[in-house]
Amino acid sequence: MNAAPTLAARDRAVWSLFDDWCAGSDRLALPATPDTLARFITENPAAASTQRRRITVINSVHRTTEHPAPGDAETVRQMVNQTRAERLARLTADVAGVIDRLPAAGWTAGLFGRRDGLLLLLAAAGLSFEQISALRRADLSAAGDTLVIERHRIILTAPPYPGSVPPAQVYRRWAQILDFQDRAPSTRLLANRLDADRLPTEFSPRSLTDRALAQQQSAPIFTPIDRWGHTPFDRSALSAHSIAGIVATHLSGRSPTHRRYRPRVRHDDVPEPYQPPTYPETVLDDGYYDRGLQARRTAQASLTDVVDVLDDVEDRADEIMEKLLAVLDGQL
Repeated sequence: MNAAPTLAARDRAVWSLFDDWCAGSDRLALPATPDTLARFITENPAAASTQRRRITVINSVHRTTEHPAPGDAETVRQMVNQTRAERLARLTADVAGVIDRLPAAGWTAGLFGRRDGLLLLLAAAGLSFEQISALRRADLSAAGDTLVIERHRIILTAPPYPGSVPPAQVYRRWAQILDFQDRAPSTRLLANRLDADRLPTEFSPRSLTDRALAQQQSAPIFTPIDRWGHTPFDRSALSAHSIAGIVATHLSGRSPTHRRYRPRVRHDDVPEPYQPPTYPETVLDDGYYDRGLQARRTAQASLTDVVDVLDDVEDRADEIMEKLLAVLDGQL
């Protein structure tokens, strides 16, 4: 049996049941994975209130022992909350239809289409707008057709309907944008690639220092984008309020239409020969140079004693410093 903190009698019975079931199933009770808890709930049917009580106790034991609470996983939450499961199922159906219509190419439509597709997918997976805003690039990963949201222990394995875009592909579309921006932080280059639908799907590995890699992975996965396709230099996260507005707009059937902004193109025309500026001719009177020479003579005469004055100031400063040191040393 796994050791657990001191529990009330009713809670001890719940933990003992879970611990015994894990031992019989050759699974670890502490720490337990969300899959283990989900199987425990499935194989030990009870009323919804009882199941919620079991999850609360198991979560409490994990938090007290400083382990991640398996009951916080979205899959477990939906098992004991039928209303939530039905609502997310309807949302998934609506989101799948919107994602299928979003563009993945063209500037700037492809940029917003790729980002908004992933935003909608995460909202349908059960994440709140605050949780989506807090996601970092290290929190999401894809392997094959599977998308894993590490922080919230959510696994999306297949498209909700035949023919719809798989979750992993929705994620990779946006990851391609982020990877391209890492290597070529140029809006013009990104616009050209999206217009031609030739965004690289794979990048040659490059060496990064541990610090640079950590900074990259800790950056927000979503940042604000202005209408010209520019993102902030400080990589600030897209706010929860903005995410809510984007999701609501798409689900209302009023997906925004983004104008086609052409980035400024550099022309290779031969430049005109350089023409130096011309100035009007200045005519000096006969006394111009005489006045300048006289001004220099006057300045020289006025500054003749400057060296002696500065020497006197330096001597006085040395004298004052010696007296000050004497005071500090208690000699006066």
